[in-house]
Amino acid sequence: MRRVNKSIFFVTIGVCCRCMSVAAASEEDSLHAMIKGEIAQTKRTRIVAYPYAYYTPETELAIGGGGIMTFYTGAEKILRPSKLLLSAYYSIRDQYKFTLAAQMYLARNSAFCGLNLNYGQYAEKFWGIGQDTPDIETEDYISHTWGLGLDFQFVPLLEFIKADKSGVIYDYMANDIVDKKENPFLNNGEVHGSEGGISSGLGYILVKDSRDNIFFPNRGGFSRIRLIFYRQAIGSDYNFNYYEIDVRRYVAFKPDQVVAVQVIVNSVTGHPPFYELPMLGGSQMMRGYYQGRYRDENVFAGQVEYRAFFWKRLGFVVFAGLGDAAEKFSYFRLREAKVSGGGGLRFKFNPAEKVNLRMDVGFGKETSGVYFGLEEAF
Repeated sequence: MRRVNKSIFFVTIGVCCRCMSVAAASEEDSLHAMIKGEIAQTKRTRIVAYPYAYYTPETELAIGGGGIMTFYTGAEKILRPSKLLLSAYYSIRDQYKFTLAAQMYLARNSAFCGLNLNYGQYAEKFWGIGQDTPDIETEDYISHTWGLGLDFQFVPLLEFIKADKSGVIYDYMANDIVDKKENPFLNNGEVHGSEGGISSGLGYILVKDSRDNIFFPNRGGFSRIRLIFYRQAIGSDYNFNYYEIDVRRYVAFKPDQVVAVQVIVNSVTGHPPFYELPMLGGSQMMRGYYQGRYRDENVFAGQVEYRAFFWKRLGFVVFAGLGDAAEKFSYFRLREAKVSGGGGLRFKFNPAEKVNLRMDVGFGKETSGVYFGLEEAF
């Protein structure tokens, strides 16, 4: 920033002090204007549309298209980027999904609004409930699902709540199981939720977030507690409670060379349908296991990942995970827990905001999975 010309401060003899004050105030306004101009140049709206093809064990090969818009709801320098995501895909397993998702940071990050709306047809798998369910050849079934998630977070009004934000959640899912195929667990009618139904719940959320970047953190942490209560009084076919603790930490040895750690605990009580039970696997936790291969009333899992960029916009990761599902927490045995590991490549899709395209290969016990996606696993 250029030095202020001395003539602003030193004027000819006889100019009163009030004139000096006016000049100083004018210079201060100029500095503020310059700073706002610099922020406006770096914190601008970016829209990227793209076709894509990807593969996961859950969808197999899929093709689709979408777009992501990153933007800022104000000019404050500390304000985090908001995003709007629109996507649709179709897979060779005759699956399709349409998604509209939005995340907005407001009022110097002291307020947050989230929306997730999706509809799809899914070729799903269900091996039963428990930590030791055997492999079967008739695990498939087909479902149609409408989903809506709303999330409003604000600065806690009570001082003893040690969190950056707290707020309310509304979660809705209408699940229609249109074809049970030859799945033995769904056809015998003994599994709760085998006919599908509506889950409608209100909940409470606490968040503490000190990440320096929401897409690719180098330092800081993220902690979240969610409590959601599904009741017939608000349109649910099932009465149950859902609890989640999600803790993440990030440490950088050099810029963009990061060790990331995450621990998740999920639990339900009451009478949830089988598809609302906590699950292991998928593209975000315990990569290498099919999402839902193991599910039960309680899930405990953790993972560690090393991330680094080695040439321009290209990077890599290596990761390892440990977790299990059980009816009660007392049933968890560390020596019997499932393990996963693997690695992947990264490409800086949006360098300004550090949004990455990722390709991961994960391995579990006698299983593996390939994952393509946008943004980091956690």
